[in-house]
Amino acid sequence: MGPSTSSIWVSILKSGIVVGILDAIAAIVHAYLFNGSTPDAVFRYVATGLFGKTALSGGLPTAFAGLALHFTVAISWTALFYVLYPRIKFLSTSMLLSGIAYGLFIWLMMNFVVVPLSPVLAGPIRIRLATLFMIAIHLFVIGVPISWLTSRFFKGA
Repeated sequence: MGPSTSSIWVSILKSGIVVGILDAIAAIVHAYLFNGSTPDAVFRYVATGLFGKTALSGGLPTAFAGLALHFTVAISWTALFYVLYPRIKFLSTSMLLSGIAYGLFIWLMMNFVVVPLSPVLAGPIRIRLATLFMIAIHLFVIGVPISWLTSRFFKGA
């Protein structure tokens, strides 16, 4: 018998929060190193996904809205992996490779589907050090932890 629905949702929520924290730290470091941005500026930028360019001049409440959106997205990507994990054999054969592949999938979806369909002020993607750093974040700070936490849940269920 498989895991209960409530235990899956609790695990998704916990895993999504862990991944959201890791990604938030990485995004803040990335934004500071490459743009000199502050943490609140990072999350005001995320809030442009909801409010458009007016979010950039918003205050702390706008940054908190961006932070909430950030965690919603992290939990959503985590939930999708939990749904796919028992259905796609590759995801359970190699935690590292499936995490890297899923991280790349998330980066591609966010940059070529989600962001272009939102009011986010994103320009064209140029391959430079900052872009490669962001891809690495998606592979190793988002994808691999999602894969690891999901595999731990299903192996313990």
